[in-house]
Amino acid sequence: MTKNQKIVISVLSVILVIGIVLAVLTSGKGFLTKVTGGVDTASGKGLSDIQTVSFESDYPLVQTQQKNLFYEPYPDGTIKYFRYDGGSFNEVTDVTVKNVTLECSYQKVNVKLYYLKTEVGTVGYGLFDTEQQSNVKLFSYILVRMMDCPAAYKNAAKTDYILLTDMDAEDAYKADKTYSDMYSFDLKSGKASLVMSQRDRTAQADGTVSEGWTIFTDSSLNSEKTKDLFASTRIHDSNAENKVYCFMTVANSNAGKRVNAVTLDNSPSYEIREKDKSYFCFVNTANGFDLVKNGDKKKPLKSFEGKFADYLVSGDWIYNPAASEFTSIITGETKTVKSAEFAKLSGFIADESGTKFVLFADGEKQSMIMYDTAKDSVEVISDKLFDNGIRNFCFIDGESGMVSDYTESGGAVNVIFKF
Repeated sequence: MTKNQKIVISVLSVILVIGIVLAVLTSGKGFLTKVTGGVDTASGKGLSDIQTVSFESDYPLVQTQQKNLFYEPYPDGTIKYFRYDGGSFNEVTDVTVKNVTLECSYQKVNVKLYYLKTEVGTVGYGLFDTEQQSNVKLFSYILVRMMDCPAAYKNAAKTDYILLTDMDAEDAYKADKTYSDMYSFDLKSGKASLVMSQRDRTAQADGTVSEGWTIFTDSSLNSEKTKDLFASTRIHDSNAENKVYCFMTVANSNAGKRVNAVTLDNSPSYEIREKDKSYFCFVNTANGFDLVKNGDKKKPLKSFEGKFADYLVSGDWIYNPAASEFTSIITGETKTVKSAEFAKLSGFIADESGTKFVLFADGEKQSMIMYDTAKDSVEVISDKLFDNGIRNFCFIDGESGMVSDYTESGGAVNVIFKF
């Protein structure tokens, strides 16, 4: 190669670099988005552009196991129900009230249950706080859920109804709550009895019995229950940085058996689902964790890298922010979407078909990113509405979802949006 040829190639290289730089400068973020497959979350439509219904209530509405039925919890313990009919919210009036006394950490707590019968079974909730009963010293908040006893628990519960308790006030408006106790419930007498034995439960710093001893979630309870499995942290140090969750059976828990009660003792999470008489959960690996079916570690449905805490779970899906992937907990099927930069993700929701996903993030002007994987489309909604700490977002049907915000008067506004 001659000296002149080298000079020509160098000049052409410089021109090519300048051309690329100019393309980036002139096309701005659009160029980078096209190259990286990312989503620009700095701007987007306002929520009002996709809003179909706006409904004001005293407190944010929370979805029940019946997707179009919502409850509104009041601090004095009152529970109201509203049904969404596709165009408006209407209060449900055929609600029955029942007094019940629960024993929590050896204290008697009185709660009023508000329940009704629906096409998906019994829906009921009750709420306790210290303003209602001042002699209860260890608890300031207890939300009680009433439901028909799943078939898998009937032998242990010996009743047609069960009650579950959630003691984390920060989860007050979450549709998918975590419960620490299960009670059998006699509807006629109002008597509630613990299904799980309290022996060996670790005491927390405030004197209460550890809430992490038995763990149920709405997602696991609402899924098919052919096995009486629940998550437990009973055999780990409650002060340990990494908590190891075990999956146990109700019957074995009552018997006080430890080792042979453990179905799967190497999991980074209490997330568990059931489908077609099989159960699905996660186990730790050397490089991360696996999604397994029926505890079979040798044939994982999907392998993940990194810490489970860096992922998000909602319904039957787990989201990997680093790879922008949604993976079905039931099948292991993964759907990759365009990546997006968030200051802090606060959660996501998925529709029942597993084709529509909505990501939410905190921030002064948080983004709501709507993915339709069937159409390979993405839409960004930017609105200050989401920066409020309310985590009641949910899908109502295959096309519509709901988010809520506080009003200037101190109430709440519940907004239905549509894809």
